Amino acid sequence: MMPLPAPPAEEATTPIDDPPQPLPPRQGRAALLLSGSAVILAAAALFVALDRPLPPMVSPAAAVMPAPLPADAPLPLIGIELLLPHLPRSAPFPRALALALAFAAGDPEASALLAPLQAVAPQGAPLVRHLADTFGDAAEAAVLAEMGLAPDAGWLARRAAATMRFGASLGSAGTPTLAAVQAASAALAGGDLTAAERALEGLPPAPTAALRPWREGLQRRLAADEAARNLAALALQRVAMQ
Repeated sequence: MMPLPAPPAEEATTPIDDPPQPLPPRQGRAALLLSGSAVILAAAALFVALDRPLPPMVSPAAAVMPAPLPADAPLPLIGIELLLPHLPRSAPFPRALALALAFAAGDPEASALLAPLQAVAPQGAPLVRHLADTFGDAAEAAVLAEMGLAPDAGWLARRAAATMRFGASLGSAGTPTLAAVQAASAALAGGDLTAAERALEGLPPAPTAALRPWREGLQRRLAADEAARNLAALALQRVAMQ
């Protein structure tokens, strides 16, 4: 028997979505009204934003920078005030002086008063008490030099120099160096540094060389004190003129 033919397979059919149902008239009008209101509010917000002035644009670097000083700011006075506390001390003050000189670059009067301190700042200026405490050794070296001896000539030579200085302090006639160191010692005891420096002028070369290290410290102290007086007076004068 011949086999019967199989029935043809049914073709798969894809379901077709139903077309969207139109909204009821009331719901459609409500959605349209809401959309129009949103557009109107957005337009109003944009108008208000455009009507306001824009905030100034500031770069990050400018935001952290301090406001510039006015053109007439008393920079020389600022430098002087920062420098003055260093002058009565004995420590070096090169940075404070460099700052004061930079601030006074356009001020000839202040620059002239600061100029003598350039020889003082690198080492500083010894205090008056230190000068008085170390003068004995310097005076002894000067007396030994006048005698033609070195500072390390020995115990006997140093005792002889000390005896000569003691005799000069009692009023006995002595050499020019003995008289000079005695006058300088009396001036130091009274706190008169200018008189002490004046008493040691005009000595012979050997005592002068022996006294040079001590006198250099004395001269730095004199320069620092004079500059402090002059700078303070200038600052007070400038402040009174403002």
